[in-house]
Amino acid sequence: MCVLLSRPSRCLSTTDLVEGAAVSASLLCLVHCLALPLLLLALPMIAGAFFESEMFHIVAAALVVPAAGLAFVLGYRRHRALFPALLGSTGVACIVGALFPVLAEPAAAAVTAIGSLLLIAGHVVNWRLRRAIAR
Repeated sequence: MCVLLSRPSRCLSTTDLVEGAAVSASLLCLVHCLALPLLLLALPMIAGAFFESEMFHIVAAALVVPAAGLAFVLGYRRHRALFPALLGSTGVACIVGALFPVLAEPAAAAVTAIGSLLLIAGHVVNWRLRRAIAR
């Protein structure tokens, strides 16, 4: 599968698309976790909306977990480095762990934000290693 970029000689692989989707989902999760408290202060009317609900977090995790897993497996098959997958898996564990009602709300938001940052870092390292192999 080939998606042409601005230069016809460049080609975006399926792995790049999966990695891009995984990074985008992780960034969306981070923005959500960091922006929601400010948004709730500015717009109290949306306090019961979907983005604050527990269902949003479950849906987001359901999208992030398989996308990250696939991206890290495809990356590992290419560069054989475990570090990106370990970093990303730690982030996924934080994100999923924050879903359980063991932590108070501020702690759960902090754990989710840290998990998102770890997941993003894992994707960036994975992406760079794959790019280094491709050259």
